[in-house]
Amino acid sequence: MINNYEYQIFYEELKRLNKEYQRCEDATIKKFISMDIRLIENALEAI
Repeated sequence: MINNYEYQIFYEELKRLNKEYQRCEDATIKKFISMDIRLIENALEAI
């Protein structure tokens, strides 16, 4: 069963990370943010 609260938390974090990724200029930090984004996207798919 889908946990809406859990989904919402991951979705909000995904939006925040996407904004942070757009603002960031450091390639190394962007790489880590990108990895976090992929992990959260995978978590959202699993929910």
